[in-house]
Amino acid sequence: MIPLAKFWTWLGQYFVPIAVAWGYFVRSGADEGVKISRGYWGLVVSLLVGAVLATTCAMYARRARAARIVAVPPNTTFEDKDDRNLILSWGTAMVFFLAVITAIIFFSDRYASSRIYRWEERTPMAQSFWESRARARAETCSSEPCFSMGKRFDDSGKELEYVDQYLPYLTDGLLAAMFLLFVGGMAYLLFALLAPSRTALSSDPY
Repeated sequence: MIPLAKFWTWLGQYFVPIAVAWGYFVRSGADEGVKISRGYWGLVVSLLVGAVLATTCAMYARRARAARIVAVPPNTTFEDKDDRNLILSWGTAMVFFLAVITAIIFFSDRYASSRIYRWEERTPMAQSFWESRARARAETCSSEPCFSMGKRFDDSGKELEYVDQYLPYLTDGLLAAMFLLFVGGMAYLLFALLAPSRTALSSDPY
């Protein structure tokens, strides 16, 4: 169980500051298309990290409940199996999950402002999130790149760097897959916390 707790602590402690820093770049970027692209990747990573954190916590919780010990993983930076502090353990879990949920909401809001553009055009294909995607999927493009997530040119007509290509079905399909992983991880965590516990597997749960 300690390897699970170490991985949980490592992943959460790295994600929180990286998400804050990435959120700053998404918020303060100079160009809308660049901010949308950054928001997209922030959302993908946040959903994936949330799924992994939830699954790791669930795996720990199932074994911990079977061994009749505290279900939340310890923060192994400050705790070990012989010296637990429940305030620190539960506080760490709350910080990790609040950070994930906040990041998902923040990056979702940024990506929701996306309108699909043809790669070399200055105006979006439609003025709504869904309609612009429907039109992109309906078009035939023989030479990529075909579409971008946002505007690739500033007001002076200069081409912007770091505006990502939009791939019909694949770009938003990846988001859908990550969302399903996240929901699955959270469902597994709820099951691990609420389902009847099993018999202890050994006398030393660690």
